[in-house]
Amino acid sequence: MKALLLLSMLFCGPASAQPPSIPAASSADDDGLGPALVDLRASTRPFTLSPGADERYDIGIALMYRLEFDKAEAKFREVTVLDPASPAGYCALAALSWWRYSQNFDMQTALKDVEKEFLFNSDKVIELSKKMIDEGRDLDQAYFFMGSAYGLQGRWYAVQRSWFKAYSRGKKARRFLKKCVETNPAIYDAYLGLGIFDYYAATLPGALGFAAHLFAGGDRVRGMEYVKIARDKGRFFKLEARIFLIEIYSRHERDFKAAFAECEALRAQDQTNMLFRLAELMTHVQAQDWQGALAKAESFLGAWQVNPQRGLEQQLASVYLAAGDALIGLKRYGDAIIWLSGGIEKTGFPEKGWVTYCYLRRAQALDLAGLRETALADYRIALDRQNFWDSKKYAKAGIKKPLPYQEVMLQMTQD
Repeated sequence: MKALLLLSMLFCGPASAQPPSIPAASSADDDGLGPALVDLRASTRPFTLSPGADERYDIGIALMYRLEFDKAEAKFREVTVLDPASPAGYCALAALSWWRYSQNFDMQTALKDVEKEFLFNSDKVIELSKKMIDEGRDLDQAYFFMGSAYGLQGRWYAVQRSWFKAYSRGKKARRFLKKCVETNPAIYDAYLGLGIFDYYAATLPGALGFAAHLFAGGDRVRGMEYVKIARDKGRFFKLEARIFLIEIYSRHERDFKAAFAECEALRAQDQTNMLFRLAELMTHVQAQDWQGALAKAESFLGAWQVNPQRGLEQQLASVYLAAGDALIGLKRYGDAIIWLSGGIEKTGFPEKGWVTYCYLRRAQALDLAGLRETALADYRIALDRQNFWDSKKYAKAGIKKPLPYQEVMLQMTQD
């Protein structure tokens, strides 16, 4: 299961998306996208915003990671009022739109209002950053916000499968973030974008051919080091850097000891944040630690009963799905059917893609339990719903014939 996409929404979109071929950039057209070369005369001033803006930024980011989007938006809008000439507040608002979208990436809804808001705010960041550059004012921050805005737009268009727009925005993002750290290497947050691009350009070509063309070159080791710099020294993006490291360690490096260490550190930032508990649960799924995943799912729902976190209720079906997957992995098919039924029946968001997968996985559990006729009904429901992660293809396969345990496991564990 592509579990961690729920959390990180990787810049290049789901790994199953295969874009058209794009010519690789030549060495004369790669904008020098190698390692950042810092001038010895470069500034090393700390990354701070205008008076009063830093505190509001910090509060807004904490609220955003708790999925309290309306409260976070209020704080970010205060930043735009405090310093209307700065791109900082608009950059935060663009990131907030991204997180709002990410909560519904498993639904094929247009989300036109969110998209309109996202594009307005990210374009505003670019406009204000260009003005700063033209005036020669705070160039390090101008380059940082410009690169961040283009990077967010690159992610947005990649998820929409607008590949040429994603390519052009991503290329600009890499170039401006590189300029930022060459101008001021103490803007540690910029290393997150540099690291993500470096790492995935170097590691994804085998799984996603487009990644080899989206950016020239790439360096896996350098990419990881850059993300760690943002995690350890970043001003505003430390938590996001840690989330990306969880993704990198678990999905690509298969270093689950390191991934769980990052999960533990993430939860230590805010023990009450249920999103961070969900990250840990999904890491157990990625590790195919079925007993651990089941225990974390039960613990998550127990804590949820005591103190539900508003905003995360849209993802509850994914918790039931994770438990159902774990129980299938443990060959406890009857228990899996009960949990997967919970994901279908106990959600307030029946159109979610997670619910589609609960139907699909319940059908497979029913087949494995020898209940073919009941399984067929679930396969047909999954087939009639909107496609999510090839759910229609798998439903058709299940209608044609029951899948053996090994094939179901392959579906559950493939990237």
